[in-house]
Amino acid sequence: MRALRLAVGRLTRGALPRLRGRLGRSRGASAIGRATQPLAANRKRQTGKRRGFVLWEMLLGLAIFCMGAIALTTALQQAVDTVILIHDESEVRQDLESIMAEASVNKLQPGKTAIFMADHRIQYEREVASLPAKNWKGQPVASLWQVTVRATWLARNRVRTSEAKEFFFQP
Repeated sequence: MRALRLAVGRLTRGALPRLRGRLGRSRGASAIGRATQPLAANRKRQTGKRRGFVLWEMLLGLAIFCMGAIALTTALQQAVDTVILIHDESEVRQDLESIMAEASVNKLQPGKTAIFMADHRIQYEREVASLPAKNWKGQPVASLWQVTVRATWLARNRVRTSEAKEFFFQP
């Protein structure tokens, strides 16, 4: 009864029977005390058995972390390689357009020439060939040219190539 008074506070004589009525007949002060004792004993037993992680649990956690880190690193490396490849192809496409625009303006001579652009890691070669074509009357058409520009570069330890071909008429 003292334990109940300490838990609830100072009770009057009339308040104690009302409190017991609310708790129910099966639950007395001693029943409340007994219900909490096994929990404390279980807690002591659990902490006595397991004080920390076991070595195999730590190794398993470390292995999972390492696999995730390796997968993330691999994905990041592939993303960087893809961005570099897309950048190179875009640069080559712009350079091919520039070389073709220059060929349409300048006087063309048959043959092959090497063209050097900003950085020398991409090599360009322009080939100009005269086309023996005839018009609808069967007469040969002079000054009809086929211009082929090839780009060659090294990416991901592979040789990449790109080519552009156009026909020009220069009277």
